[in-house]
Amino acid sequence: MAVAAEDDEGRAPRRGWALRPATLEDVEEIAFAELELFPEEAWNVFQVAAEIEHPDRRYVIAAAGEEAERGLIGYAGIMLAGDTADLHTIGTRRPGEGIGRALLGWCEEQARSGGAARLLLEVREDNDRARAFYTTAGYEEIGRRRAYYRVRDGYVDAIVMQREL
Repeated sequence: MAVAAEDDEGRAPRRGWALRPATLEDVEEIAFAELELFPEEAWNVFQVAAEIEHPDRRYVIAAAGEEAERGLIGYAGIMLAGDTADLHTIGTRRPGEGIGRALLGWCEEQARSGGAARLLLEVREDNDRARAFYTTAGYEEIGRRRAYYRVRDGYVDAIVMQREL
């Protein structure tokens, strides 16, 4: 069942895309998007499949079409862990169209309905766009994980952020 991607005023879709829960049929396309969007940290098809199948994970895709029946344009996933949920991944192939905001909102709702009172995430210190996105969405920096991300030329710190749900 697809969920209409609402605009900022909660209106029905006007952009020609929608959200729906990810399935194993989406694994290959998500893995290709991972390579495109996060080449240094991309998850492979086996890792993506394990995430989607895991009972404490919730994954969503944004896809073109009113019923999200065409090509993948974004995806996100969380891990439920009691009163805290972790945002594992979020990415969009079409930034600036509200897809990331819709994906994050879906994840927050899944976290709340799964019993979480807050959502945690990690973001690369050098990812200014993502950090600004999360700050605008109400997340605050609460910590740092030194040399968390391995990159071609060394390591990059992770900024830990949270939002009360």
